[in-house]
Amino acid sequence: MNQTRSLHGLIFTRCYFILLTLAISTSLSATTLTAKVDLSGRIVDAAYNEPLEFATVSAFDSEDLLVTGAITDSTGKFSLRLPKGQYKLQFEFIGFTAKDTTLELSADYDLGDIKMVSSAVELEGATVTAERSRMTLKLDKQIFDVGADIVSQGGTANEVLDNVPMVNVSEDGVVSLSGNSGVKVLINGKPSALADNNALQGIPASNIAKVEIMTNPSARYEAAGNAGIINIILKDQSVENWGGQVSASVGVPADYKLNGSFSSTKNKWTFFGNGGLRYSNYFSVGNARRTSQLPTGTQILVEDLVQDRNDKAGNAFVGLDFRPTEKTTLSASYSYYHQTNDDLSTVNYRYSDDAENLQQDWLQTYDYLEPENYHQIEVAWTQELATKGSQFFILFQNDFWDNDEQELTIMNEQFPTMSEAFQLRTRDIESSNDYLLQGDYEQKLGENGKLEMGLRGEMRIISSDYLAEEKLTDNFMVYRDLENLVDYYERIAAAYIQYALEKDKWGIQLGLRSEYTNIKVEDTKADTEDIKKAYNWVFPSATVSYKFSEKINASLGYSKRIQRPGFWQLNPFGGVDNPNELQFGNPDLDPSFRDLIELKMIYKDDRLTVSPSLKAHYIDGFYDTQVLQDSSGLVTYFPINLDQERILVAGLTLTYEPFKGWQLNGEARIAEFKQRGFYEGVDFGNSFQNFTGELGIRGKLPLDIRLQATFFYYGTQGYLQYYREPYYGINAGLSRQFLSDRLQVSFNVRNLFELAVYRGGATLPTFTNAYERLWQGQRLGLTVAWDIGADVRVRRARGSIR
Repeated sequence: MNQTRSLHGLIFTRCYFILLTLAISTSLSATTLTAKVDLSGRIVDAAYNEPLEFATVSAFDSEDLLVTGAITDSTGKFSLRLPKGQYKLQFEFIGFTAKDTTLELSADYDLGDIKMVSSAVELEGATVTAERSRMTLKLDKQIFDVGADIVSQGGTANEVLDNVPMVNVSEDGVVSLSGNSGVKVLINGKPSALADNNALQGIPASNIAKVEIMTNPSARYEAAGNAGIINIILKDQSVENWGGQVSASVGVPADYKLNGSFSSTKNKWTFFGNGGLRYSNYFSVGNARRTSQLPTGTQILVEDLVQDRNDKAGNAFVGLDFRPTEKTTLSASYSYYHQTNDDLSTVNYRYSDDAENLQQDWLQTYDYLEPENYHQIEVAWTQELATKGSQFFILFQNDFWDNDEQELTIMNEQFPTMSEAFQLRTRDIESSNDYLLQGDYEQKLGENGKLEMGLRGEMRIISSDYLAEEKLTDNFMVYRDLENLVDYYERIAAAYIQYALEKDKWGIQLGLRSEYTNIKVEDTKADTEDIKKAYNWVFPSATVSYKFSEKINASLGYSKRIQRPGFWQLNPFGGVDNPNELQFGNPDLDPSFRDLIELKMIYKDDRLTVSPSLKAHYIDGFYDTQVLQDSSGLVTYFPINLDQERILVAGLTLTYEPFKGWQLNGEARIAEFKQRGFYEGVDFGNSFQNFTGELGIRGKLPLDIRLQATFFYYGTQGYLQYYREPYYGINAGLSRQFLSDRLQVSFNVRNLFELAVYRGGATLPTFTNAYERLWQGQRLGLTVAWDIGADVRVRRARGSIR
């Protein structure tokens, strides 16, 4: 193991110096004896102030001869190096009206923002409002505009993500990307305690600007997340004077939300904040049938569930920016989120023999209560340096959260006798304290190069005090020895270096990231040794891109990533909500590693954008679940590592404007999954195919009413010990703006016609199981939002660190 770590360190050191030498040589080769100056700027969409990537900039001399040109990067920025003199500049982008300007260039000059107008909105002097694109495709990411998303209005981050193609959010808040829950969710590029604890409902949709999907992230980003990264970008805008927004939502079933935000700038200071309240009810029904072959004979268990769930939540955030100079920004903020989950379920369990003769009938009343609190403190320093295009950023964050999870089960027998069978209660008091210190540096090298490097240190401490008890006569006693006091310590130290070069039609990005991880798991109430693990790993990334023409671009990329087990997978006990099942954790679970190769192409013209892609995932040590049944019929679930999972994916994403004001969005993916591995002598080898798709339409109806409707389909998943049948549904919405667009009224419906029903089951040597679950019925919502003041944009917390 030590030799492996030494080898990885040697590889990282050598590659680091290779990259550094390449960066320096590029910088030196760019130096010339000719007297030249730098011309720079940023090209943006005039309507929405969004950067335009791949826009072209051309510089012509006094005889209209082309001198040089450039293409904007992902932030819309460009840079030209020209001899001093007079030039005619031309800015062009497909679907936008070209712009020209003349400039006398005698020194370095920054043009600032060049605002381009969509050709779809200029018609012979008349102005027509174009339909805002909900999805933007880029070679390294897909960007989804939340402001253009009607369906998620009045909702939370869960509804926003659930309406993004290829993203699914379960009713427990677990986020999956392309069917893989090993995705890392960031907020403004930072890890989030809300995301890691499946509590993204703590972020109102009104605070979110856009969502970025990165299936092949570079070395700049932390290496966590086998499926890739979902980056939630919160609204963040320093504004002159003052502004804000107030919104209120009502829904059926009972769903009430009130949110407000403000931002104010005066001189060198900007103050911002927001807050909100939420009260939501959810209704769920389900049924299951399990047939077991026990030593006593065949047992058939039929379950019928009725569940009422209630969430009460509140969030608050305040912060400030101070700009002592034009190139320095100091920021500080505090955010708080509270939620109380209060669920009440009744479950009928009917046990019968193979002839369907009823042997026992139980009725369970299950009461679940979980109050939880999240806090975050953040201090940041951003400094632009004297060298143009260079800056560094330093961030400190402290997250601390706590929850008190309580379960009470009362089981009454209805046949063959009428009596109370038993009572169970559990309590799990959890808390966490997380610290992060991070520094990033960016340096422009020559005309086309860029060097990035950074350091990052994290420390995380989680405690869990768990106790399960059964009522015996008048006293409660420990149930099945389910008692522990677990402390989990995690320390991560990381360093990265990344070099990018864009010249003519070619682009290249090379990066290396090294992460050292040290963990310890202690259980003071168990007679077991502490689990200690330490490992260092190198995570390379590389991307090569080529521009075939103004309409066609392609890229080939590779990255390596890690998926560390979550605390819910490590914690030995996971609750007793079903007396026929027990969920266990595995404190000895190892991380899994993913290698991804991705080939992507984008074709883009005035009306059509098409992006086909091919991906190959190789995941070593992937997570699966061992499912066992004892002689009494009790089923247990235990997470394990297996050898390797290979996933081959072919995908296609498109946006099409058939006529002005209307857009069609579509995404389809077909994948082949193949797993191999043995655990305790059992062969977990398996393979299956899966198809996933989404089709959406957006447009403008008469009376300036905007329409949006989306149909989604998630195909069959067939793992060795469990399967899930196809899952599909429809979400739709309408909205209209009033009073110079300051007042917006939105109506949306989720799970229209209640099509979205989960169905699946399991097939094992001793039993088969099939279930059906409607997690939530059709939900209707009405939202009214009012913009106040001189500017309505909002500032939100950057996001927690874990």
